[in-house]
Amino acid sequence: MNTLKTIYDKLADKTELAKHEVELGLADDVKKAFNESINARKKAFEEYQKLKTILASALKMQIDLQAINQKAIPIFAKFEQGAKDLGIALPKEILDQKKNIEDGLKGTFLNNIKAIQSTKL
Repeated sequence: MNTLKTIYDKLADKTELAKHEVELGLADDVKKAFNESINARKKAFEEYQKLKTILASALKMQIDLQAINQKAIPIFAKFEQGAKDLGIALPKEILDQKKNIEDGLKGTFLNNIKAIQSTKL
């Protein structure tokens, strides 16, 4: 009977070791999953910060572009008036440029600014 008891005792020790190995394996899995989550969160936050910086820069560029084009309109008007005073027609290229700037001021630039400003970050 002592032999049987000895065998059971040894089996019990091995079972306990296996149980601890499983628990340690699960603890390692939990730690790994947590670290992956933290790393993914860090990368996502870095990208979010980059996006905020890019949007702020794009907004500033759009506002600057709008201001530049607003300054250009009176220059085109003076040029147009000068051509009219001389009795000559403006070249199509100049008229197209003026129209492009005016259209941008009425639509494209404003739409871009509104789109950037409406982005909730």
